[in-house]
Amino acid sequence: MGAARKAIEPPSAEQAAFLERAIEQYGSIAYSYAYRLTRNEPDARDLVQEAFIRVYRAWRSFTPGTSFQAWLYRIITNLHRDELRRRKGRYYDEIPEDNAPQEWGGERPLAVEPIEEYLEGQYSETMAKALDALSPDQRQVLTLADLEEYSYQEISEIMGCSIGTVRSRLHRARNQLRRLVLKYSNV
Repeated sequence: MGAARKAIEPPSAEQAAFLERAIEQYGSIAYSYAYRLTRNEPDARDLVQEAFIRVYRAWRSFTPGTSFQAWLYRIITNLHRDELRRRKGRYYDEIPEDNAPQEWGGERPLAVEPIEEYLEGQYSETMAKALDALSPDQRQVLTLADLEEYSYQEISEIMGCSIGTVRSRLHRARNQLRRLVLKYSNV
């Protein structure tokens, strides 16, 4: 027979409070970041859930006085990279629940805001195609720099590379995005 398994200790009150505060304060921004990386809701939810499990397990390794958000983004980034490596060579396409087009009976779904929908419609088709055509690393560096407005230092810590690498990746990603937007807008 194998060795006896170590009993799982219940979480301490301090550990549970740490996780609750983290989810309250950073849950929505973690999801937004994960969604930008994965480009789909189920994968983003899974990524965030796994990230908070890692936060729960490694809560003592967080250094007070440093950016918790950067630490969380680093966890999400690493989990996303691991998932991309696992999926490499596999093709996934979302399959709708049924073959019928979704109809809302004249009413808008509750998650849709008219102003957001209008603004998104102004750029989304071309920009979405261009963003989807970028590599995951390019999309990630653009998200961190241009949408999340992190500094080069913070991005280098999140991505686990030097500031020079961040600058060159960002420069290449912006140029590639520019070329792709022009390409898709002239189609």
